[in-house]
Amino acid sequence: MPATTYPIYKRHCGWTSSDEIKRDSAALKGFQPCDAIIIGAGYTGLAIAQRLAELCPEDDIRVIDAERIGKGSAGRNSGFLLEHAFAAKEPASAHSLHQHYHRAHQEISQRASLPTLTADSAKIFKGAATERGMNGLNALAQLLEASYQPFEWLPQERMHEITGSSYYRAGILLPENRLLNPYKLIRSLAEQLPNNVRLHAQSPALAITQHQGGWQVTTPEGVLQAPKVFLANNAFAKNLGYGQGHSVTIYTYAAITEPLAPKERQQVMGEGQWGLLPAHRLGSTLRTTDDGRLLIRGMYGYEKEGGREVEQILQRSLQKRFPDLESAQSLARWWGGTTALTSNGAPLWGELKSGLYASIGCNGVGIIKGWMLGQELAQLACNQSTLDIHGLFGKPGWIPPEPLRQLGFLAVSELEKNMAGNEK
Repeated sequence: MPATTYPIYKRHCGWTSSDEIKRDSAALKGFQPCDAIIIGAGYTGLAIAQRLAELCPEDDIRVIDAERIGKGSAGRNSGFLLEHAFAAKEPASAHSLHQHYHRAHQEISQRASLPTLTADSAKIFKGAATERGMNGLNALAQLLEASYQPFEWLPQERMHEITGSSYYRAGILLPENRLLNPYKLIRSLAEQLPNNVRLHAQSPALAITQHQGGWQVTTPEGVLQAPKVFLANNAFAKNLGYGQGHSVTIYTYAAITEPLAPKERQQVMGEGQWGLLPAHRLGSTLRTTDDGRLLIRGMYGYEKEGGREVEQILQRSLQKRFPDLESAQSLARWWGGTTALTSNGAPLWGELKSGLYASIGCNGVGIIKGWMLGQELAQLACNQSTLDIHGLFGKPGWIPPEPLRQLGFLAVSELEKNMAGNEK
């Protein structure tokens, strides 16, 4: 079966909100010329639209997405807004990225009215359950200290007091970060876009063609034409013909419990909300939610969404951490979401062809980073000064074609899973 140009999810997003988006987002119909087309209404796409609209207030800017706003990949993640730069190659880059992420976080907070979406008091930390995980925390602490990023060690006793679980040996507290409902966030960001931006939901891009004087993007019921087009659909840009040699599509998974009973909630959230990031990249992410549930995220699926085996693995991971918590013995619902990985973690970013711009490969660190990369891409397209994106992140390495890329991914993934051990 040929690869699709957009995700077709088997399960509904587990994040919900009663708020209905008021902004018109009708599907695209017919032929419509405009000034700029943005494919993807996630964090990167909306950041591009926001900055383009500010720089070119008379332009007609269109954003298309395959899903209703919030139902796609942007609303399916774990809801961590992270200022800390973990993956930088050296301390100077990490320090610079931390400052840039902080400014992007402030802007997102202002535009989306984040204080109304979540509490600032949630504790976010990295946690280690194994000796290998502890080695990872020690290396991270050295990077954070050398790059002047704030952190604080959490011994095992404090980890237990905060989470109600004795599973973790130690942790590193990461202040100035935030937990939220990503579905509410992306819809809030879409709601406040300037008036010269028009959203078209349920309008997946099926093809991109170069046309005299610009580009045409075809959807099921319409065609947009513009001198500029922006690829902000991350994992699926390669299925439109761009980035095939630099990224792979990955499915990640999350599950939540039913609301915890009052006694359980006191055990798990006695000090308030918290979110735990694993010491190993293939470990499990864990957090609490506003309505008193536990959420666990983990696993990677290559190019397609997994089945019931995913639910079973997530369930076992949760039970290991809370063996005596009755509400942790079953899951209320679970779901998948996509991201794009590059071989070395660097995004494919910039002008790929005349008038064709892309930001592909968030590598699982998507909200603040994606917003920053989107804004800078709009700056580039308008001949404004930009950050040295390639200097900060590098350039993505080449990934071989199939079947070698799948074999390589599966081999590396299996090795990493074995190394992760009980961090999973």
